[in-house]
Amino acid sequence: MLKGNLSEFPLGTLIQTLAAAGRSGVLVVSPPWIEGRVALRSGGLYAAHAGAREGWEALELLAGLPSAPFIFDDTLPLPPEPNLALPLEAALARILAVSDHWAGLTHLPADWRLSLALSRKSGELKLTPVMLQVLGLVEGRTIARILEEAEAAPVEVAKALDRMLAEGVLVLRAPSEMRSETLVALSFYGKETGVAYVDEALYREWAKLLPGAFGVRVKSPRGQEAVFKVRPRADIPGRIMLHDKDLRRLRAGRGVKLNVHPELRKGG
Repeated sequence: MLKGNLSEFPLGTLIQTLAAAGRSGVLVVSPPWIEGRVALRSGGLYAAHAGAREGWEALELLAGLPSAPFIFDDTLPLPPEPNLALPLEAALARILAVSDHWAGLTHLPADWRLSLALSRKSGELKLTPVMLQVLGLVEGRTIARILEEAEAAPVEVAKALDRMLAEGVLVLRAPSEMRSETLVALSFYGKETGVAYVDEALYREWAKLLPGAFGVRVKSPRGQEAVFKVRPRADIPGRIMLHDKDLRRLRAGRGVKLNVHPELRKGG
């Protein structure tokens, strides 16, 4: 059994290595949001599945993963029917080409557990048929589900998502497992307003789940809310430190319990 990560062994390189060795078995790729399987028989590509995607589209989707644990198991049974008719060399060339397309996407996050939402930003963007298709899938779906369920090819869907994120048509939402925290307010003084300090252990927990820069949305018992940059601070579990001026804007004070929810910052 061969184990590793796609961050060290990209999909095309991995398949080429297994094929050159004439291997038969199943390559199982397991990021947190979808499982992919690529079956080889006597060194040739036999079948591929990734969620609802099959055949070449499954390979195209898996080629977009910058990192994911994998195992190659030669004891797993092959699927009953093949779904890859491409010769090996042609398939490897296409995987390399499509991997370059994925690598050129700068706004689509690597964590596909994130959800998307339509933004309130006004502006003009000429929508392509794929963009229109994607917009019909956005609400309530993660990036992984959109890539898996859209009718267009995965890399075309990814390009549409990347463009709409770049233009601000879509915004990222935190993973569904992100929860609000109830934290007791502490105050500090000085010139640094617009910043919230939370315990470093909580900050690290959030940082593991969020793929980029993030802040916190703080809501007071009176319904006032504001978004702050967030920084870690040692030894303040269960508490949040805000500038005295920011607390007053929230109509809150020391000792008040605040609802605190982490969220991705624009461009993060």
